[in-house]
Amino acid sequence: MADDNRPLKYARYAIGEILLVVIGILIALQINNWNERRKQQIEISAALTQILNDLKQDKEVLDFFDKRESDCILYLKEISNNRYESVGLDTILKSLDHYMYFTKNNNGYSSLKESGKISNIDNLILKSSLTNYYEITYESLMEASRFSGIFTNNRVIPFVIDNLEPNIDNLVTKERVLEKMETSSLRSLVNYQIGVKNYSLGQLAKGIKNNIELSKLIEDQLVGK
Repeated sequence: MADDNRPLKYARYAIGEILLVVIGILIALQINNWNERRKQQIEISAALTQILNDLKQDKEVLDFFDKRESDCILYLKEISNNRYESVGLDTILKSLDHYMYFTKNNNGYSSLKESGKISNIDNLILKSSLTNYYEITYESLMEASRFSGIFTNNRVIPFVIDNLEPNIDNLVTKERVLEKMETSSLRSLVNYQIGVKNYSLGQLAKGIKNNIELSKLIEDQLVGK
């Protein structure tokens, strides 16, 4: 009887050993997957931290141009409406030949995208907001910057040089501004520049809004909300 039970005992022992090995392998795989996932999350957090820093720099630039363009519009509207007494005509060039100049600051996002790690972000709203800001909002801001620069450099500045004769401090005489407002295309340039700046303001407003929303999403992600 003892001899008859020996193969069965061996079989049970072998099966037990196999199960232990399988369980060990599964545990090891689970630990490896957990470590890999943890490593990915650390890398994503580092990338998001860099992006958050980039966004803060963007915000400073966007806020600067938002205020600057708004101030320029107020000044140019006074000129356009013949309210010369309320502004200094000698400083017209500070508003007339100034334009928004936005440049990309997307090193953090580019690194995340090029590494393929953006696909490891589980938060779909965050992932969508990242793409929207850096692929769509950025392009809108760049387009507004290009449009403003082309008009100012190709139309405004040549007119200024030929007609207003700015001095070394970029100031012009009040009398010359008054004369050109009535006898040249200066008024049209002023009015068109107001329109250009209003277009820039619209894009800046969207950029600031999207910047704030994306920053909040990243901050929440980093603190685990």
